[in-house]
Amino acid sequence: MGDMSQIKYSYCLDEKNRLVHIKSLTDATRHTHRWRCLQCGQEMVANLGQKNAWHFSHKADTACDGESYLHKLAKRRIRAKFMSEESFPITFNRDFHCENKGKCPYYRQWECLEYNATERCNLRYWNARPLYDKCLEEVKYGEFRPDLLLKCSTKPDVQPIFIEIYKTHQSSEAKVNSMYRIIETKKIESEADIDDIIKRGFVEGENCTLKNFHPKHPIDKSKVRIPIDRFILYNSGKAYVERLSCGMIDKRIRPKSAVELNVRRHEFSIGESNGQNDIDTYEKGLVYLARKGLPIRNCILCRNYVYNDYLSNYLCKLYKIIGLKDPCPEQTEAGICERYEPDRKLTNYPLSKLEEDVSRVTL
Repeated sequence: MGDMSQIKYSYCLDEKNRLVHIKSLTDATRHTHRWRCLQCGQEMVANLGQKNAWHFSHKADTACDGESYLHKLAKRRIRAKFMSEESFPITFNRDFHCENKGKCPYYRQWECLEYNATERCNLRYWNARPLYDKCLEEVKYGEFRPDLLLKCSTKPDVQPIFIEIYKTHQSSEAKVNSMYRIIETKKIESEADIDDIIKRGFVEGENCTLKNFHPKHPIDKSKVRIPIDRFILYNSGKAYVERLSCGMIDKRIRPKSAVELNVRRHEFSIGESNGQNDIDTYEKGLVYLARKGLPIRNCILCRNYVYNDYLSNYLCKLYKIIGLKDPCPEQTEAGICERYEPDRKLTNYPLSKLEEDVSRVTL
């Protein structure tokens, strides 16, 4: 919590109880009204100096609580914003889990989660019809007295919303358990915290906490960052890997393919020192098919086919002996190569581990 004694009061009340901002004054108008404190009601003076930021201060020494000033200011400004404008936005930020949880063999809680799922709503209108049109301050509702109460005058059956300004204490357990919907601001420590709410509305997780709200987020599967690839093998022996979206796990994506596999993607190749001895997606697809008995020959599975950093490509170590013009032959050359020799490090990869990450798509 900041030091309340250091607060520069930007707001006070005039003789008509109107909220006044220091920036609205001039040297000519600063003395034409009587200013009083929003919290304690004592007289204030306008400080329009050249060096320090403009602010109001108490005319006489006082024990006025700056913390309570922020609490009252927040209530006044939020209510004024709500009542004076056509829109008062509220933004829900929620995580959601894949709807195929429990059915998908690749489901992992920390990955099958869409972060930053947002839904913007308007507290004033819903589908172009008025929703909440009243914002009442410190009005008792049932056994509670929220800081602000949103109500719908045309639909008494619409459940009200409590707006609570978090000053020193958060909403009580009894209030939360009452199941009334509650918008609770984050701890208000400065006028800037209030400014943010006025500018952006309520944004869950950023300037407020929402309790007992249950928005339904539209699930966009194309945005779910589940790391699954599709390994595709053709009758020619050529193979490709494509990124897969969630909704395509059970669907064939290439009509002329011979085999399609869903492969849980890993970032490391077998040659890297990652402590897991993992193989990459392409290798995993080939090795899986070989371990399942498919008579597959591919240069990637040959111990003489290695990655060359200089060429940024795989090359055949025996290309001169074999008489190849290109040191980086097509991987299907393995089908006719007399010097093809399976890399046991790959072809002996544990089938049980492969089956954790690979599944065959029914064509």
